[in-house]
Amino acid sequence: MSNAKTRGVKPHPSVAGRIRRVLRLVGWNALFLLAGLALIGVAGETYFRLRTPFVEKVYPYAWSPTVGAIYTPNAEVRHTNGLDFWTISRTNILGFPDREPIGIERAAASCHVAMIGDSYVEALQVPIADKFHVRLEELAAEELRHLDVTTSAFGISGTGQVNQLAYYDEFARYLRPALLVLVFVDNDFMNNAPILDGLNRGMAPDRFKNVSATRGADGTITLRPPYLGTESGMAAMPPPPVPWYTRATDHLTGISPLANWLDAKWRAFSQDDTDPELVAKWRSPRYAALFDGWRPTTREGINDPFLYAQDMPPVYEDALDFTAFALDQFRERADRDGAALVILTSHYIGTRGNLAFDRLTALAEPRGIPVIDYYDYVLRQGAMPSRDAAWAHDGHWNVAGHQWAAEALLEYLKQNQAICTTRKRPVSPPPPPSWQTDYESIASGEPAARSVFDVYTSENTVAYLKSPCSAADVQARFFLHVVPENVEDLPAHRQQYGFDNLDFHYGEYAALAFGGRCIMEHPLPDYPIARIRTGQFTPDEGQIWKAEFPVGAVEGGRGR
Repeated sequence: MSNAKTRGVKPHPSVAGRIRRVLRLVGWNALFLLAGLALIGVAGETYFRLRTPFVEKVYPYAWSPTVGAIYTPNAEVRHTNGLDFWTISRTNILGFPDREPIGIERAAASCHVAMIGDSYVEALQVPIADKFHVRLEELAAEELRHLDVTTSAFGISGTGQVNQLAYYDEFARYLRPALLVLVFVDNDFMNNAPILDGLNRGMAPDRFKNVSATRGADGTITLRPPYLGTESGMAAMPPPPVPWYTRATDHLTGISPLANWLDAKWRAFSQDDTDPELVAKWRSPRYAALFDGWRPTTREGINDPFLYAQDMPPVYEDALDFTAFALDQFRERADRDGAALVILTSHYIGTRGNLAFDRLTALAEPRGIPVIDYYDYVLRQGAMPSRDAAWAHDGHWNVAGHQWAAEALLEYLKQNQAICTTRKRPVSPPPPPSWQTDYESIASGEPAARSVFDVYTSENTVAYLKSPCSAADVQARFFLHVVPENVEDLPAHRQQYGFDNLDFHYGEYAALAFGGRCIMEHPLPDYPIARIRTGQFTPDEGQIWKAEFPVGAVEGGRGR
């Protein structure tokens, strides 16, 4: 009797055999899938590495005791949204991403236009040559040559007009602008108000590192200087813990152009930032009345009431008061210094856009401040502001948007040429700026050493002064070697060398250069000092200059 094997019929596979066949099939398919994904990943990474100039953003922030947050002078700024633009800009000697400042005498002899604002004036989304104030100067040279228009820009992101008053007081006013342009964005209402701005940042409203404002018990609003201590968050609003996957994503996007692009795409389409306890975390008896009737659920919508709400909660009405105060301050300064004053809106604020334009004009018109409607100007060019003037994945102006802003200002200048031809006389001479009084105060003493820079020592600092001074003078790194009277006072890792190495770049500590003057101050260690060796050097040129002197008058930062 024959069996299945002898008849040539294959036996039925066992269950275990079937499982092994399925696993082999799945394994090979999974392997092919993984290989395909790896190939796509390698191709994508290669493509984006070739296409993307850089991945890591660089914002070299510094801090001035009179201005607040500012960029480190003569530093490189790298900015990208990972999708539309990758820009590399250099800050000027003042710490703004702009060309080097025009000379004070040249500015006073021209029709100088100074722009003051936030990220729209900072404009890191385009090269400096494409920024609207640069384009305005070029357009005016062609069409208003007889007016001799020059321009400058003073802008740092995240600021409002209250914070920006310091940009005028410390820098712009000494260029004697014929026209002062305030670029107003919808979130400026919020940035002007310490309560709303503090809520948005998660910071205490009396601990801002910028110039801010405060309301007294009698209702009077006054300016508050930058907070000298550590910027602190609200105790009732602690920062949330960062989950491991967020840390992993941040690390991956920092090294991979492909991961950075995917993350940027995800963020562009995902706007959920829900926090149903946003206000509850911030409630206190001091601010309870201001928050009455306000229940926001997202940070993204914190600015919406200015744009769309007919009846705003008290905290928003309070923000309008602070904005009015800021406009009063700019109005007083412009009148005092003989400058015309105008507001240029962003495309988010317009007569055909939202209620923010009406709220702004209601504040500006009684103060005699004209408002240039950017939204309307772009519409008159046959374009849609939100589509054509801004980047696809970023709300800031693209190159075309900056061009239209320049053209809108040019149109205003053509219609108001008397701004340049019949300058108002200043009501009163301005007081000297802090950088000038600081310079003159230090320079009144006897320097410890004279070289390319004059070097002075005070109770707790060493100061470097130079006049005349330009950006080229502060490009090289400064070396500062402090020799103690007792080598045991040095940190353990420095004792073998016999001195403290405190080398620094211009702008890392208190520094300012304006009007052809440079001033830098560096703190001294808290121990008795015998000698100081200092100067400048570069890796290529070596030592440029050197000064060495005894410090008999300084002991641990205190006069003997």
